[in-house]
Amino acid sequence: MPLAGVELDLRKAKRYSMSATVSFCWIPGDGVLQEGQGITADISSRGVFVITDLALRAGDHLELDVYLQAPGAESRSVHFHGEGRVVRTTKKGGESGFAAEVLFQTEGPESPFSEYGGTIQ
Repeated sequence: MPLAGVELDLRKAKRYSMSATVSFCWIPGDGVLQEGQGITADISSRGVFVITDLALRAGDHLELDVYLQAPGAESRSVHFHGEGRVVRTTKKGGESGFAAEVLFQTEGPESPFSEYGGTIQ
């Protein structure tokens, strides 16, 4: 039983706070493919939290692409593609978003993970 006032963190992977552009698509209950964009609040090897004004629902399957720009290197960027599912949605004030479990793969020869077979472990 957790102690009163103590937050219990059950995450299985370390999260990194970063702001990166995200494009995603999902099929809601009406069966029509939807597309959207957002910004990451944080990312880990197992998932991502995306700030967006679109209304996804917990359980929705999605595909997403995260575009990271290397600091100080205008021409070098990393592209992560992943598939997963929305695990929760939040809305605080005027800001909303979703957390998703995602299996990421990198793309492109410039990826720092390409020497490891392209998959983030």
